[in-house]
Amino acid sequence: MNEIQHTTHRLASLGYLCAIAAAVFLFFSVISPRVIVANSPALQHYGERLDFYEIHSGALYYTDLKTLQETQSAVRYALDRVAKHK
Repeated sequence: MNEIQHTTHRLASLGYLCAIAAAVFLFFSVISPRVIVANSPALQHYGERLDFYEIHSGALYYTDLKTLQETQSAVRYALDRVAKHK
């Protein structure tokens, strides 16, 4: 009987883990982007500025944005040239 309780407890713990993982996934993939950003004018303006300057939001973690932007422009130019020659 002790083994049955142990198995039941393990399944319950696994169920709790799955529920917590689903809740975290739901928050970061659906609730946060759609509700928080949609209701925040400051975050909407921030997103518009990033789109206008064609800066990837992950690039802001680097300290030298000018160099990063020049590198991105060079890569885009090279990819465009390769695409035109195909």
